[in-house]
Amino acid sequence: MINTVEVIMIVISYCILVMNMLIVYIYSDINGIAIVALNFTIIFSYSVRTFFASRIDDSYKFKYYTIIFIGYILEIISIFILNRFDNTMVSQTLYLLILSDAAINRSRAFSAGTFCLLYIISCFSIVLTVHFNMTKVIPAALITITVYAVVYIIFSLLKYMMKQTETIQENLRRITVEKLEKDNLYAELKEAYQKVEGITALKERNRIAREIHDTVGHTLTTVLVELEAAKRLLRKDVALSENKLNLAQQQVRKGLDSIRSSVRVLEKGEDIMDFGQSVIAIIEDTEKHSEVSIKYQIDETKISKKQQEMLLSALTEGLTNGIRHGKSTAFIFKLTSKSEGHVLFSLEDNGNGATAMVPGFGLKSMKERVEELGGKIRIDTAPEEGFALYIEL
Repeated sequence: MINTVEVIMIVISYCILVMNMLIVYIYSDINGIAIVALNFTIIFSYSVRTFFASRIDDSYKFKYYTIIFIGYILEIISIFILNRFDNTMVSQTLYLLILSDAAINRSRAFSAGTFCLLYIISCFSIVLTVHFNMTKVIPAALITITVYAVVYIIFSLLKYMMKQTETIQENLRRITVEKLEKDNLYAELKEAYQKVEGITALKERNRIAREIHDTVGHTLTTVLVELEAAKRLLRKDVALSENKLNLAQQQVRKGLDSIRSSVRVLEKGEDIMDFGQSVIAIIEDTEKHSEVSIKYQIDETKISKKQQEMLLSALTEGLTNGIRHGKSTAFIFKLTSKSEGHVLFSLEDNGNGATAMVPGFGLKSMKERVEELGGKIRIDTAPEEGFALYIEL
C-alpha cells in the first residue's frame, strides 16, 4: 500500500525524469530520437517497477521481485547508455533516483549493494566521459561518493521515520479499537446492570406485595370471623359479643403491628422473632381469633432465611384460604426435617374442598417463591374432602 510520502516521491521522480529528458534532448548534439527513446525506456521501466512494488502479494512474491529486479537492471543500463550521449552529464542524477528508491523501498542489504554498484558504474561513466583524464576523474569520483552517501543517508533516515510513523499510527489504531471495545463493553455492562436493577426492583415490589397480602389478608380474615361471631351473639349474649369485638379490635391492632414489623423487616432486614416462635405464634393467633382447631408437629429445622420467610407465608396463606374459602374448622400442620436444609411442609384441613382449583394471587405468589428456591409444591383438593398443601424444599 502506497502512503502519502511515497506518492510525493513518485511525483517528484516523474518530474525529474521528464526534466532530464528535456535538458539532455536540448543540449546534446546527437540524434534526439535515441535520447527520447532511452528516456522513455527509463520512465516505462520505473512505472512498471512502481506498479508491481505497490502490489506485492505473498503468493506471487518471487514473481514480483523478479520483475522489480529486472526493472532496476534495465534502468541502470539505459542510464549508462544515455550518459554516453549526454554532454552535460545531467543524466548522472538518474542514478540518484534509483539509489533513493532502493534506500527507501528495499532492504538494507539490497540498498547497500545498489549503492556500491551505482557508484562503480557512475565512476566508469565519468572515466569514459573525460577520456581517462585522471586529474578530472579523481575529484569527480570524490564528489560523486559524497553525494551518493548523503542521498543514501537521507533516504535511509526517511525510511526509518516512515516506519516509526507507521508504528505510531498502528499503535494509535490499536488503542482506538481497544478503547471502542471497552466503551462498547461498558455500554453493554451498563445496559445489563439496568436490566438487572429493573428485575431486582420488580422482585422487590412483588416481595413487598406478598408480605402485605399475607399480613393484611390473614388479619382481615380473623377479624371477619370475630365480627361475624359478635354479630350472631349480639342479641343472645351481649357480654360474649362484646368480648368478640374486643378480640377483633386486638387482632386489628396486632395486624397493624405486624404490618409495621413487616415494613421494618423489609427496610432493615431485622428478625422480629425466630422461625419456630413465628410458626407457633401464627397457629395460636389463628386458633384464638378464628375458632378453629390446629394440630401441629414442628421439627427443629436448619433452613435459610428465604426458606423460612416462604414457609411462614405458605402457612399464613393456607390457613387464610382454608378459613375464608373452605369454611374449615380443623387443620393438621406438619413441618418435618429430612436433612439439613431439606424440609417437608404439609397443611391439611376439613373444609369444603373443590372440584377444580383456580389459584389466586396468594397461591401464584407462593408457587413462584417455592420454584425460586428450587422446591416443589403440590395442592390436593376434592369436594367435601378438604384442602391439602404440600411443599418440599
